[in-house]
Amino acid sequence: MRLIKTKKFWLFNLILIFLLTSGLSCKLFPAKTPPTALTQNVELSWWGVWDNSSDVQPLIDDFQALHPNISIKYKKFRYQEYEQQLLEAWAEDRGPDIYSIPATWIKKYQSRIAPMPNSVKLSFQEVTKTLGKTEVNTYVRELGTFSLGDIKNQFTDVVYNDVILDGRIFGLPFSLDTLVLYYNRDLLDAAGVPTPPANWTQLKETVKQVTTINQNNSLLQAGIALGAADNIPRAIDLASLLMMQNGAQMSNANGQAAFHLSPSKEKDYFPGLEALKFYTDFADPIKEVYTWNDTQPDAFEAFVAGQVAMFYGYAYYLPLIKTQAPKLDLGVTGMTQIEGSAAPVNYTDYWVQTVSHKNKSADAAWGFLTFAARQGEVDKYLNLTRRPTALRGLVEKQKADPELAVFANQILNATHWYHGRDVLKMEEYFKQMIKELPASAEPLLLMEQTAAKINQTL
Repeated sequence: MRLIKTKKFWLFNLILIFLLTSGLSCKLFPAKTPPTALTQNVELSWWGVWDNSSDVQPLIDDFQALHPNISIKYKKFRYQEYEQQLLEAWAEDRGPDIYSIPATWIKKYQSRIAPMPNSVKLSFQEVTKTLGKTEVNTYVRELGTFSLGDIKNQFTDVVYNDVILDGRIFGLPFSLDTLVLYYNRDLLDAAGVPTPPANWTQLKETVKQVTTINQNNSLLQAGIALGAADNIPRAIDLASLLMMQNGAQMSNANGQAAFHLSPSKEKDYFPGLEALKFYTDFADPIKEVYTWNDTQPDAFEAFVAGQVAMFYGYAYYLPLIKTQAPKLDLGVTGMTQIEGSAAPVNYTDYWVQTVSHKNKSADAAWGFLTFAARQGEVDKYLNLTRRPTALRGLVEKQKADPELAVFANQILNATHWYHGRDVLKMEEYFKQMIKELPASAEPLLLMEQTAAKINQTL
């Protein structure tokens, strides 16, 4: 009899040790009278865009091993249909319990998100086998989630700035992407360029060496996809990054667009305007760095086809390039910086997982996301998907990975801007500004008017 009790005691303490060492605080409810609502079966739906079911199933399996009464079903959507599907589902009260959104959409959908509670109550099962007898005990424990301090200390700064609104946490990322420079080694070698450019001065020289133009001023070989708005994926990110690197303050302390202003004492110098002019020069036929225009094909498609030597993109392009152009001698290097700058400035685009305001069980949903986003679990996801981390604790590990190092080296100084409620409208206005700027008689006024339009979306 004493042997049976000892084994039960040992197994029970093993579970407690796991919970405590995983960073979760817990409180034990009486085993004989567990709260019925917390031990009954719960089925959660999870919607996303970029992950396949196989990418997230290990996280689900690990969570369900601890909480057998909670099942999670993941469904993947195409990006083009995703937002509309969300809106229709919410209108018909059949929306997902957990869903993915870009970090820049959090404010837009704040009213449709159940913020993370300080703790969650979840059911555990303890199975013991002694002398041929199997005994199952159900317990309910109260587990701590992420605190504001946890977000600040464990994730990169941009995450803290994005996911916390009104002192509450509205989402958790599993990864964090940054812009890098992809290049075709064969095309650079053919032009006599031994190494990819590290700064914008070198980039200009490389572009002039690689670009070939015929007598009719038609592009035969593009050096880089830069300067246009519609045929360059994430052109707004590129232009915004250039403006930030040049010292432009994209938004002020109140969150309003301020990229048209001069943030320094030199009131006659406007870093946002100068950066935008630099960007559009690459698509201006009369400039020496002319290498692209708005009649070119989609920049990514041109790159995999060998029609352009360099292309700025995120980590999610890497497997696409390898799949679509397996023979391309591909190189990847860090984002181009301003020569002599005191510190690098990088740009990020990432998604967060969050919980719907209409969900079957907020405790179960946030309990899963808290479990999955912690270092031990999310590391499994990152190893499987080959994506860059959002956690500080995994940066050094990814720096040692030849494929992920270029991204890991950038995430601690990655940023972005705009925290308004209509990202698509902002992008529409910003793209229009890029297209109109080269021919504008009053480019500063154009930027001021664009900022005013964007501020209306806040």
